[in-house]
Amino acid sequence: MKRKYILKKNWEFQKIIDSKKQFIFPTIILYYKKSDSFQIGISIPKKFAIAVKRNYLKRQIKSILDQIRPYNLSYEMILIVRKNYLNLNFLQKQQEIKKIIERISNGKEKIK
Repeated sequence: MKRKYILKKNWEFQKIIDSKKQFIFPTIILYYKKSDSFQIGISIPKKFAIAVKRNYLKRQIKSILDQIRPYNLSYEMILIVRKNYLNLNFLQKQQEIKKIIERISNGKEKIK
């Protein structure tokens, strides 16, 4: 995933979270906001795993997003991983993220 698609700054995360548009799934919480281009931030809480494991999970998510190629979506998103996500295998993780991206791309923008 190219660097231009990644959100890293705290104020960027906060701006999207403050929009209060979200999808809540058992494994992931997704905050999103309409934008000119696609950007995504990934957050994994410290209490879930050590830094090595958190970075591994972030790389997995970026890899899955590269396979899905959602770059034509005009959204800024924050993916916050929940504890249940850690117990899934790679294929299940892939299906979860695909389901989330499809839900946004189909225009089902309902706030939960």
